[in-house]
This record gives sequence, C-alpha cells and structure tokens, in this order.
Amino acid sequence: MNNANNTNDILSQLEAKPPKIIGGYKKPGWAVKTLDKISNDPTEVEDDGSVTAKAVLMAANETYYPAFLTLDMKEGGKVIGAYLIAEDEENYNLIPFEMAKGFMKKQDEELTPFRYRTLVKLDGDVYQQKWPDYS
Repeated sequence: MNNANNTNDILSQLEAKPPKIIGGYKKPGWAVKTLDKISNDPTEVEDDGSVTAKAVLMAANETYYPAFLTLDMKEGGKVIGAYLIAEDEENYNLIPFEMAKGFMKKQDEELTPFRYRTLVKLDGDVYQQKWPDYS
C-alpha cells in the first residue's frame, strides 16, 4: 500500500471516531505528568539515527501539550516530526501534528507557531541551546 493511501485510511478512521487530543493545559507540569504515564523512555534512538523524544509543546496561545518529537541529530536536532497524544479508552495514540490540528477544539486552534522543550537535554541539539527553556 502506498503512503498516500495509508494516510487517507488513517484520516478516514480518525474522522469516523475523532481522537481526544490531550493538552491545552495552563501549566506545563500537567503535560509532563501525562508523559510520565507513558512507558516509553524519554528518548529513543531510531534505526536512521534520528531521536524520538518526549517533549512539551508551548502553543502560541500559551497552553501546553504533551508530545513526541522526532529530531534529526545529523542536522543538529532539527524537528522532522511532531506527534500529539490522543487518549483512546485505556491506550494512548500518537497522531501526527498536522492531522491532529484538524481535531482540536475551537479554542485550541492557535497552536502554531509552537515552541518546545524535550524532557531531557540532548547532546548535539543546537536548537535547544537554552534548555530547559522553550525553543
């Protein structure tokens, strides 16, 4: 199956049962608490050398969202993927950021531009020079 068909299938499934995106918190600590409930390590090195990291997004409207970011460490930690978290009964699902925006509540639409910080400092990440401040 090609990537375009796969994306359309995912969108169809999400439209049939819209995901409950977690976030919109007034304080970043709530986003961190959500990430703590997810058993993944704070960072995971992928086969291609990129890193998937737990992170907190600070939206343009100054609300906070737990997320996973994929960072290209060959490019100094450039963000190449962002995934918001949706709650589905007893599970958490990662929804690509661009898809998730379509399912956000009206008051949460002002997400971009977002700033972020990973839960742990990453060696070689030139984009988060003032970590733990938001970049």
